[in-house]
Amino acid sequence: MSDTENNNIDSERYFNDPEYRKQILEERKKRNASTASNSSLLSRKIMIWGGSALGVMCIVMLTYIIYLFQGLPPADKFENPDTAIASEIRSRDGAVLDKYFVENRTWVRYEEISGNAIDALIATEDHRFYSHWGMDMFRTLAIPINILRGRWEGASTISQQLARNMYKEIGQKFSYSRKFREMITAVQLERNYTKREIVEMYLNTVEFPNSAFGIEAASQTHFGKPAKELTVSEAALMIGSLQAIFTNNPRINPENAKKRRNIVLLLMKRRGFITETEYQMLADEPIVLDYHPPFSSGQETRYFSQYVRQKIEPWLQENGYDLFKDGLVIYTTIDSRLQQHAEKAVKTKLDSLQTIFKNEWTSPGSDEYMDLFWKKYPTYLIQFLEKTDRFKNGYQKYNTKFRQVVYDSLMQDTAFVDSVKRANTRLEAGFVAIEPDNGNVLAWVGGSDYGSVQYDHVYQSQRQAGSTFKPFVYTVAIDNGFKPYHKFSKYPISFYQKNGNVWDPKDSSVDDGPTMVPLRKGLAKSMNNVTVRLLPELAGAPGTNKQWELTPAVRKIKDMASKMGIDMSDVPDFPAIALGTAEVSLLELTSAYTTFANKGVHIEPIALTRIEDKQGNVLKEYNPKYTQEVISPETAYIMTDMMRGVIRGGEGFHGTGVRLRNKYGVSQDVAGKTGTTNNASDNWFVAMMPHIVMGAWVGGEDLKIRFNQDVGYSSIGQGARTALPIVGTFINSASADEQAYWKFDSFEPPPGFIPPVDPNKAENDLLKDENKGKIGW
Repeated sequence: MSDTENNNIDSERYFNDPEYRKQILEERKKRNASTASNSSLLSRKIMIWGGSALGVMCIVMLTYIIYLFQGLPPADKFENPDTAIASEIRSRDGAVLDKYFVENRTWVRYEEISGNAIDALIATEDHRFYSHWGMDMFRTLAIPINILRGRWEGASTISQQLARNMYKEIGQKFSYSRKFREMITAVQLERNYTKREIVEMYLNTVEFPNSAFGIEAASQTHFGKPAKELTVSEAALMIGSLQAIFTNNPRINPENAKKRRNIVLLLMKRRGFITETEYQMLADEPIVLDYHPPFSSGQETRYFSQYVRQKIEPWLQENGYDLFKDGLVIYTTIDSRLQQHAEKAVKTKLDSLQTIFKNEWTSPGSDEYMDLFWKKYPTYLIQFLEKTDRFKNGYQKYNTKFRQVVYDSLMQDTAFVDSVKRANTRLEAGFVAIEPDNGNVLAWVGGSDYGSVQYDHVYQSQRQAGSTFKPFVYTVAIDNGFKPYHKFSKYPISFYQKNGNVWDPKDSSVDDGPTMVPLRKGLAKSMNNVTVRLLPELAGAPGTNKQWELTPAVRKIKDMASKMGIDMSDVPDFPAIALGTAEVSLLELTSAYTTFANKGVHIEPIALTRIEDKQGNVLKEYNPKYTQEVISPETAYIMTDMMRGVIRGGEGFHGTGVRLRNKYGVSQDVAGKTGTTNNASDNWFVAMMPHIVMGAWVGGEDLKIRFNQDVGYSSIGQGARTALPIVGTFINSASADEQAYWKFDSFEPPPGFIPPVDPNKAENDLLKDENKGKIGW
């Protein structure tokens, strides 16, 4: 009872008056009941609100847990991680020619990784790796301290880093949710994989400097050797770079990289992986790199790899493979040694040809780049300028609608004009080598630099063949009974068309000597007049001067070229194809010549042998496509022997390919043919040996670019000056390489072959029997 309440009660009456006392007690009961009721109501309110808050918290926590688990990688990805692995193109001797990748990565097994790299990784990133279950509790307990410092550090184990690197669902951007997911995933990884497997996956997925993904790509890029050969210092350098791949890039920031490497070495010493003596010695070592840039768009083999990609693209789509992620291994017919010699030959000779080309178009003492060229072809410069972005944007920049105003304005910028001149007069080249008895492509150089020009001059470029097409005309003649000693006039002949026009082909000059020239000499000296005079004979209309009567001969020539591998479907029936107006690719032309070297049988060129998956299982095999005999072995041998004359000459004459012997000293048994178009835009040379047929082309990316024909080389042609040197350089370097695929055998006549004998001569134009097979005869 409260003091206030006692003061309000009459004590004497309370004890003497039972009714009063009863009244007071009743009132007190009512007050107590009301107080109890109020207390119970408050308790219920507290319980309701407290329960509601707890329920909301549970819902929030459950929702967050669901959110966390929704961001985890699906279960099937733990068994099959989605890691992009580069696909490789390999030569037939196993060398990697190129890669296709989103990330430059080559997966290697744990056993193929240097123990030094593994030790450096454990010492630096997670020295309790072998004792924890995905989370290092010692490091995890440090999290609250670091949070108070404003950062989250010291908690990520190798397993957690792997989870972050390998599963994109977790993400890379920092957040508490990402960290929890990382922990959960790390524990799941530890349950699904052994420690060795986790180390293997980590070192194959992490990014190193210079766009190298995985330890194998990093080792090849920075040291030019496999990961299993990394030294302690090299391993420490690579593992140290993982902290910051740009800051610690040993190529760009060697001082930073060395400091970080030495920190890794110190940690390796602390963890007992190296001794104090080793640490002191290694810490003083300078950084020594053998840098090999990642496979990039600048290399010459990229031309070949793009050809391969186009060839296998239908198969990839049909079978659901991703060339850039699935780690396929594509084996090709390329010989890596011959490929190296081919790339070197193209680069070396193209550089020297560019200088010659510039000098021949520049007058003595002139400061203008190739002034003679621009004077002879005054419209070319404005055409080249019109292709530039500056010209296209010039109308708006100079506020004009007139082309001449833009042109005149740009011409004021002499540096820009000079750059346009140089860029558009750059020479290009192509080279390909094929094994004639099976069609295997042995070497392929599609251009000077894929990074600058993606157009492949081996198979994409279609250019007029020039005189390299003439052997198909002569093959038709030999196949129809003509002999190498049969003679034709060296003087030009004209043919009349139905509309009254005249087709009047001719040689640039006619040499001295007899009027009648044997076919052997006509081919060796690439005489247009002799070749054209064959057409009426092949058409079955000897003596005709009507052009339309030559059509049967033209169709025979087209049919022959087609059977030997050249697509003639879009070539019109004009007699000018006898002189090489048909447009061909270098691959087609070189492949066609293999028919001669392969005794009359043509085999389509083949570049692929098989495709394997990353486990080495064969997925697809390729086999050569043999054709029936196109020409008889006898015709093939006669043609080969006639093309020997292109290189070695004959009685009283030099062939157009004589420089292969005189300048490049090639003494092997070789046959071939040079070729140049009328304006010297396209320049060719094809050389044949029993084991290899080589083709080269030189010209400009634009047909306007042509060699100067006023410098006195008409007797041998531009093909002998430009394309032949590439082949000659290749032969010399490849034949001197004892490790390269090269043979020194000679062409052999078919069994029972009887050389055609000129009844008007005492000696045979072909090889004498006693000299047959001798190299250099």
